[in-house]
Amino acid sequence: MCTGIHLNSIEGNHYLGRTQEYNVNFDYIGVQSPRKIEITESPEKWQTIYSVLGVGIKENQQSAAQGVVDGVNEHGLGGITQYFAEFNQYSSIEEIKKAGKLPLLAEQFVFWVLANCTDTKDIEKKILDVAIADLSTTGKAPGLPQHFMFTDAAGRTIVVEPSKKLGFAVYENPVGVMTNSPKFDWHLTNLENYTELSDVNAKDALFQEKNVLSAGKGSGLHGIPGDYTATARFVRAAYLLKFSDPVRSKDIINKAFHILSTSDIVKGVIKLDAPQEMDRQYTQYMSVYDLDKKQLYIKMYENFTIQTINFDEKIANADQIKMYELVKTPQYEALN
Repeated sequence: MCTGIHLNSIEGNHYLGRTQEYNVNFDYIGVQSPRKIEITESPEKWQTIYSVLGVGIKENQQSAAQGVVDGVNEHGLGGITQYFAEFNQYSSIEEIKKAGKLPLLAEQFVFWVLANCTDTKDIEKKILDVAIADLSTTGKAPGLPQHFMFTDAAGRTIVVEPSKKLGFAVYENPVGVMTNSPKFDWHLTNLENYTELSDVNAKDALFQEKNVLSAGKGSGLHGIPGDYTATARFVRAAYLLKFSDPVRSKDIINKAFHILSTSDIVKGVIKLDAPQEMDRQYTQYMSVYDLDKKQLYIKMYENFTIQTINFDEKIANADQIKMYELVKTPQYEALN
């Protein structure tokens, strides 16, 4: 469960944000990988071309980089990964090699794209040479079901779904929203069910001589779904993006976090039939990327203070992956 959004400011700068929901408690960290490093923890070795700043999972340096779940590269191309159950079509490593393609794990795909592509057009060309293997990071099947959204510095946004055998379906994303299953084109069609929503209050209705008052402030949005299903979150985020006031770059990070907060899942609200410590689906963090400045803003479940990490050119030219510890304890500002 995740919600992704693409926003642009009045000045024309572009931003990519997401909520990260899961039921496994990962130790998230900030990471920046240099250019031209060899990735060996993969079905096949490969080398990065570009430097990537993003959110990874604290393990070792290699795993922290290749497990990037969202990030931005030196060209201002941003990407996020989200759960995509029941529609993913992965292949065996043997099938992928026979097709003359590079096998990747689903958890590595965002990092591979950001480390190898300059913009969304480049993505469409280069993904023809890769496919996702039906393996997890443990080396066992099945692979983690994922699909992906990318926005480049020019503001073009695409959704990439591994719903084709040995390949991907690529969709233009005109609404700037992605959630989870079903397929992206279904979500776009589903918006037809909500075209009556409005950012102005509903009018009163006259029944013969009886005037019935509307529900008042906010009544134009009566019927907007408020639950946490992927379909509801897609509609909600799409209309919040549509109706919210345009803002300048200095205010857009604030706006992004306000929109993302409407999908913020409190721990315990969604309970799973799973072992203890893995039975709570909740929002572990929210992140927003400034694609122009190549800067990460992140807010943890435990700590609402927004933490930032800037793309560092020195690290881009280094030979070691840089890891940043994120502050997960609550931070308060005393006023007296």
